Amino acid sequence: MKNFKRTSLTCLATASALLAMVGCQASVAVKPEEPVALPYLKNTPNECYFLDEFMPTPDRLVSGRSGSAKLRYYVYKLAKYKEYQHNQVVLAFYSGDDRCWSLYEERYVKDSL
Repeated sequence: MKNFKRTSLTCLATASALLAMVGCQASVAVKPEEPVALPYLKNTPNECYFLDEFMPTPDRLVSGRSGSAKLRYYVYKLAKYKEYQHNQVVLAFYSGDDRCWSLYEERYVKDSL
C-alpha cells in the first residue's frame, strides 16, 4: 500500500509539474513599430527648410559635401510621407549656408509586410 501511495504521489507530482510548465508558457506577439510621420515637403528649388527645427530624428543621417553645396540624407526605416505609408523613406537635401535646406531627392522602398 505504501508503494502504491508513493507511486500515486509521484505520478500526481509529475503530472502537476508538467501541467504547470505547459500553463506557464507565454505567447509574445511582436507589434510592428509605429511609422514616423514626416512633414510634407515640396521638391522645388524655391523652398527653404530649417530642418533642425522640425524634422523627426532619423534612423540614419548622412551628411557631406559636393563642391560648395552641403548635403544631408535622412533615412527612415518606417515612415508615413505624402501619400506613401509604411515605407522606407530617404530624403536628400542640399544647402549653401548649412541653415536653409532644399529638398532635391525622395526615395521610397515599399514595405513588404
